[in-house]
Parts: sequence; C-alpha cells; structure tokens
Amino acid sequence: MITMFKRPILHPFTFAIFPIAALLAFNIGQVAPRVALRSAAISLAATVILILVLALISRSLQKAALITTSFLILFFSYGHVYEFLQAHPIFGFSLGRHRYLLVIYSLILILVVFLSLRRKVSLSSTTAALNVIGILLLIFPLYQIIKFTVQTSISEHRLAENSTSMQMPAITTPSVLPDIYFIIMDSYARQDALMADLNFDNSPFLDELRSMGFYIADCSRSNNSSTHGSVAITLNMDYIIQLRDGLVAQGLSYYDDTPLIRQSLVRKMLNSIGYKTVAFESGYEFMRLRDADVYLRYTGEPYEMQVLQPFEVMLIRTTALMVWSDTVYTSQPDFGQNPFTGISDKFNDDINRQRYILDQLPKLASYPGPKFVFVHIEIPHPPYIFLPNGEIAMDPDLYSGYLNRPVDDAHFVEGYLNEMQFINSRMPDILQALISESRTPPIILLLGDTGPHAENIFKNLETFYFPGDGSKNLYPTITPLNIFRVVFNTYFGAHMDLLPDISYNSSGEVVPEDSPACMQK
Repeated sequence: MITMFKRPILHPFTFAIFPIAALLAFNIGQVAPRVALRSAAISLAATVILILVLALISRSLQKAALITTSFLILFFSYGHVYEFLQAHPIFGFSLGRHRYLLVIYSLILILVVFLSLRRKVSLSSTTAALNVIGILLLIFPLYQIIKFTVQTSISEHRLAENSTSMQMPAITTPSVLPDIYFIIMDSYARQDALMADLNFDNSPFLDELRSMGFYIADCSRSNNSSTHGSVAITLNMDYIIQLRDGLVAQGLSYYDDTPLIRQSLVRKMLNSIGYKTVAFESGYEFMRLRDADVYLRYTGEPYEMQVLQPFEVMLIRTTALMVWSDTVYTSQPDFGQNPFTGISDKFNDDINRQRYILDQLPKLASYPGPKFVFVHIEIPHPPYIFLPNGEIAMDPDLYSGYLNRPVDDAHFVEGYLNEMQFINSRMPDILQALISESRTPPIILLLGDTGPHAENIFKNLETFYFPGDGSKNLYPTITPLNIFRVVFNTYFGAHMDLLPDISYNSSGEVVPEDSPACMQK
C-alpha cells in the first residue's frame, strides 16, 4: 500500500468516475448533479474492493490497478459497443448480441489478466501514462458540470438580488389576494392548428372550459418556439432578446434561461406583496423551483435516494449490466415491475410524476394562501406514454424514435391525440375543483408553451379564468409576454403598457400570423 503513496495510482479511480461524469455532463441541463452521487459512490467503492482483492492475489498493487482499469473500461464501454454493433451489422451479420459480445469481452479481460500477472517488469511507466490519460479524460466533463453548476448558482444569486432588465413595476396589494395558478400543458396547440395539422376538433373541451367561465384566446400565439424561452418570456413579461441582454449586462450567460425562470420578475413581484410560491417537480432541470415555499414531488424521499433513478437506468444501459437487465427482466409480464425493458425502461419517472401532478393539483385549493402555483405538465409532449383513458401505451413505436419521439408521422398523430384526449379528460375536473373549493375565486392561466409541429409551433393554447369581469381586458391575439401584464393591471393596480404581440424564431426573425381568421383580428 506504501507504493500507492510513493508512486500514486490514480487511474482506476478516474476511470471509475469518468463514464458517470461524462453521462452527467451530457445531460446536465436536464438533471441535477446530485443524481449521480450514488452511482459514483458505488463505482468508487467497487473499484477499491476490486483493487484490494486483486492486490492480494497478484502481490502487486500496480498489476491490480491495471487489471481493475481494464475491467472498468470493458464494463463501462459494453453498452455503447453493443448499441453500435446492433446498428451497424457487418456483411448482414450483427455482432450486437450478448452471446457474441459477452464472449469477446470475457476473452479480452482474460487476456489482460494473463498478461498482467505474467509480466515481470515494472509497470511504473504504464501506471503514469494511465494516470495522465484518466485525468485528461475526467477534466472535460467535470469542467462542464462545474461550469454549469457555478454559472447557474451565480445567475440565480444575482437575479435574486437584482431585478431583470426591466425595473419592478409598482403594484398595489388588494384587500383580498386571489391564488394564481400558472399551468403549462407542454406542446398543447390552439384549435385551428389542431384542425389543420391533425384534423382534430378540440371544441368540446374548449366549450366545457367556456361553460366554467374561461376565456379562450382563439388566436393566441407563443413569442418563442422553445419551452424555456416561452416560459421565461411569460414570467418576465418581455421579449427574450431583451431578457437575455439583461442577463449579459449582469455578467451572466446569454443562452441560459434557467435563472430567468427560477428567479422571475413575476415571482418577485408576487412575493413582495405576500404570495408564497408552490411548485411541482418538473421533468426539466431549468424549471425546477426547488427554493419554492412548497415544493411537491411524487415521492417524499430525496430525488437522489429513490430506488432507481432514470439517470441510473440510463447509466446501466451503457454498461455490462445491460446483460443482466436484459436477461433477468425481459420476461417480466408486468411493465411496472421491470425498470429496464419496455415502457418503464425510460419513462417510469415520467409516468409517476404526471400522475402525481394531476392527482395533487386539485387539492391545492385547500392549501393556505395567498399562493402562486407553478405547474408544468409534460402532456401532450413526447414521450407519448398515456392512452386516452390514462392507461400506459405499450406500442414502442410511440416513443422509441429520436429523443423519445414516435418513429413516424402516423405514430406522432396517434400518440399526440392519445395524450390530448387524456389531459382533456382530467383537466376540467381539476379546474372545477380549484374554482369551487377556493375561498377567494382564483386566477387560472392554462396554456401550452408552444404547438407540437414546426409548421404551427407558435400557435399555442391560451385560456384564462379571471374572476369578476377581469376577462374584459383579454383579447384573442394575446401572447405570453402580455399575460401577466394584464393580470397585474387588472387585479393589482399596475399601469403596465401592453407590448406588441410578436413571435420571433430562433434567428430573431418575425414570424407573422398566417391564419386568415386571425389576421383580421
């Protein structure tokens, strides 16, 4: 063991951490760094045990370390190689089968062990080279993770102390503060876009909302084509270009909208007059308001201590453990018992989260207020996992394409409409509960962030429940940047000018309305 301190043996530990760090860095915008802690701890512990066992057998710490690193390389590369060989058969023959690849990997490992144990000369130069390689490999993903974490922390801290590019408008506190619900149904399109794209008549759902007192903005549009951009605009009441210029002016990253969402102007304005923030766990890291006064998740356990996290499932599928996951669980008849194959492989977390939100949301009316409730529902958004009756779709073609999307247009239509009918069946009862069980009539903002299709990406649903005669201040062509301007003007004594309702694409070009009916409004 003294050798380890005289000639440091670092490479087994860097190779034990690198694959986990690389996967985390690749997904850093979607998951919190702490979700990788358990995997890293297990990997390091297993590495230490393996080195000690092999050192006792070989009577050489350097040989034990070399064998351990070789094992780690093979272990963590297995899933990647397997997927590559499956996708690239050689002369029509695929080596992407466990019965072939496992034999090849086993033979390689046996050869490495044999050569390492037989070697009589010093492995100091090999150890030094592997130390350097391991450190170099680890630098880039750790840099990405640390940079993202530090930038996000600094951004949120600065925005918590300072307003965004626009000064906080003056508002008054009414005698009674209504609860405010900001509910996003991801990718939910407006009626004419649904008819044009999918030949789907959504009027029964909209008529039901109207009967409850909701105002439907028939020609509503999103100002931005992305979820994070649209939500940042809504919560800061300004165009994304101005908002991002404000970030840069404070020394922050131009393209990171996370602090704009987490430390939004709307939230600060409401907090200043006594509102508490209530938020649900979101599937996207940039919309996780963990510092909310009430933060609701589908499990009471910390996210990193759940039995099996989606990150861990993803990691397992890149390693040799995919052999175990495939052979042990493939025959399981109940997808709910199988965390690796079928729908639950990737989406068990999504399923539980959406069900939890839909079940808990109507209960919030009884929570003490006043409260600002932020809700992001990943319906109707890929993966299309819900059937119209709320059961789970078992057709993999609905969610096995690129980025968990359907494999073709026909399955897109099927999956999108499945989820739209499901959310349409649940939302009226939820909204009615929020209205009828609130002591003070609430303000409810129910909208899609964007549409689902590139052709109609800006044509999102926007519908509002404004108590009293507040809906008289709404209009058919409203866009997200003006929603809270109307709210503050109507209920909080603000005198904010409404901005032009303009949509911009990712290049900063204006995207005009093309619906003849809406062009006339």
